[in-house]
Amino acid sequence: LDMAPNSVDDSYYGCRENMANKVKTEYLNEECGKNPEFKKAWEKGKENAFKKHDTLKLDNSVAIYVYTDTPDKSNTPDRPDTKKIYAQLNNAARNGKQKYKDGTYNWYSLQFLLTEAIEILREKQNRCFKTFRGTKLKFNEITFPSIRFGSITSSSLHRYIAEGFGRKSCFEIYTCLGADVTEYSRLPHEKEVLIPPYETFKVTAVRTKQYQKDLWCDTVFTLKSFGMKSELNCALFEKPAKNITKHYGVR
Repeated sequence: LDMAPNSVDDSYYGCRENMANKVKTEYLNEECGKNPEFKKAWEKGKENAFKKHDTLKLDNSVAIYVYTDTPDKSNTPDRPDTKKIYAQLNNAARNGKQKYKDGTYNWYSLQFLLTEAIEILREKQNRCFKTFRGTKLKFNEITFPSIRFGSITSSSLHRYIAEGFGRKSCFEIYTCLGADVTEYSRLPHEKEVLIPPYETFKVTAVRTKQYQKDLWCDTVFTLKSFGMKSELNCALFEKPAKNITKHYGVR
């Protein structure tokens, strides 16, 4: 648990339209061509994605469908289902900073379309959420005072859903940059809130079963949103990328 310094954290602030155009004319077709699993998932998403009449574009809706189209997506690297699209994306994103800058990253399209969807829905929803996340991993209880997840991260509005993904190290999250994607998810019962990789959190509490016997996981980290940090903002465009760091205090 740290600030994930090598993660892909582009927030596309100031270049969203340019990136959308590159995805439409270049990245999406190329990446589907290079990855048959992604192509198959994308085609399935186009057939089944939920087409609602709001500000979310069809490709954003397809991206959410593709990301959530799995019976089990705890986002943890210990899972055997590494061929799932969400797992491929997140594994690449956690340490993909240099590849992203070099032009050799394999997930420009899905990374952008999901991030854009989160931003569009967040602006519409205009609220913070209390969410839960369970994992089967054990994280060190002595953590950094502030952290980022390092990839687009899944959480749930319901604790019992999070418990189903693991009860080793778990999180109670107060996110202000995440978005509720329930209406677009392949699995709406999970009441999923996606958190962007650039959101920063203060670790305000660490509780363990050693001292609290009725705790819902072995260790529970409480995280409260306090800003954002995007080191790769608009890094793909000629104008030097402007790193973005904002702190607004723990909410």
